Amino acid sequence: TRHIAKSQRKRGDLVFFHSGRSVYHVGIYAGAGKIWHSPKSGDVVRLAKIWSKSVWYGRVR
Repeated sequence: TRHIAKSQRKRGDLVFFHSGRSVYHVGIYAGAGKIWHSPKSGDVVRLAKIWSKSVWYGRVR
């Protein structure tokens, strides 16, 4: 993925939740500060607000 700035994020971009340099969760940006994600393995995919400021954004070319 290519790193992008928060101001450049678009629907479909990846949202990487991190603690320090370690990524612990990934979602798909849905717009309006929300992501599509599965809260845990085996759970259903749902729409949720981005709950942390510790995120990186990425885009697949």
